[in-house]
Amino acid sequence: EDIRSENPVEESLWVEAAEKADSLGVDIINTSLGYFEYDNTTYNHTYSDMDGITAFISRGAEIAFSRGIIVVASAGNEGSTFNPHIGAPADAVSVLAIGAVNAIGDRAPFSATGPSYDQRVKPDLMAQGVSTVLSNEFGTIITANGTSFSGPVLAGMVASFWQAFPTKTNKEIRDLIIQSSDKY
Repeated sequence: EDIRSENPVEESLWVEAAEKADSLGVDIINTSLGYFEYDNTTYNHTYSDMDGITAFISRGAEIAFSRGIIVVASAGNEGSTFNPHIGAPADAVSVLAIGAVNAIGDRAPFSATGPSYDQRVKPDLMAQGVSTVLSNEFGTIITANGTSFSGPVLAGMVASFWQAFPTKTNKEIRDLIIQSSDKY
């Protein structure tokens, strides 16, 4: 992620990083970024691109899943904008797209929404992303808001759950987690 600009090459860099992660034996990838709009609007995705197969990064996430990796992606913080939809790779079929809720389970207004363009339920799951307790870059315990915090909360849960059931496949773990949600 190059924070100075948004360019389509970042999707390719993510896929490259996922390939490296696979070569190192990584089981879970958590990603707190999503792509929809770029600095050069010619390259922007449209809502119709959020079908799980059009965006390069989403195809890469599906390949990671086919290699046994669970990909957890923050849904995005665009829920209160003119374009409230999830971005890529959260749109990918096998990716666990994570939205944000507050401590009592109400959806955060900023949390991006679904469905995917092809009408799949997205986000797949929600986790606390409002007043989430975390450590900042100085080691100070703070609270903050965003799906960039709800995603890692869920990724940690995925890791703990998979550790309890190490013989299960990534697909089995993903399915069990989705089936355990209160709105399943």
